[in-house]
Amino acid sequence: MQTPPIRVRDATSDDVEALTCLAVQVQTLHAEGRPDLFRPADESALRDFLIARLADGAILLIAGDHDGKALGYLLAEVVSRPDSPFLLAHRSVYVHHIAVDEDARRQHVGALLMEEIAQRARQASADTVRLDSWSFNKQAHRFFQAQGFLESRVIFERPAGTSG
Repeated sequence: MQTPPIRVRDATSDDVEALTCLAVQVQTLHAEGRPDLFRPADESALRDFLIARLADGAILLIAGDHDGKALGYLLAEVVSRPDSPFLLAHRSVYVHHIAVDEDARRQHVGALLMEEIAQRARQASADTVRLDSWSFNKQAHRFFQAQGFLESRVIFERPAGTSG
């Protein structure tokens, strides 16, 4: 028997609890990877953050199975930059978060979310879809590369109290 398809749709306020559970997973990954930078997951704060993103019109997608179980989400925004002496004008869709439930990984949930955001980018007349990822998150890097993303910029960091 074939598994029913995963559905990607716009999230609503009814999805906040499911989104929060997914956000806890990704926030925990970041807090473990960079405890000097990321706060431990705080469900209440994450819930409030997601409610605010829904209210401000951000692109907030949710992927669910046939039973309605949330398997992943993606948070993005359309970013327009005017022409300047340094850069040409451009429009992109910037992916701030993508999270797939640990139990749903390798089931094409992330790919479906990325397909939908690429479609939204085309609808918004965006030139590109952009995102960033922390250097410790090698699994995410492999996923993004498999989705056709190319490394375009490297950000270096050094503690302020050290010298070269």
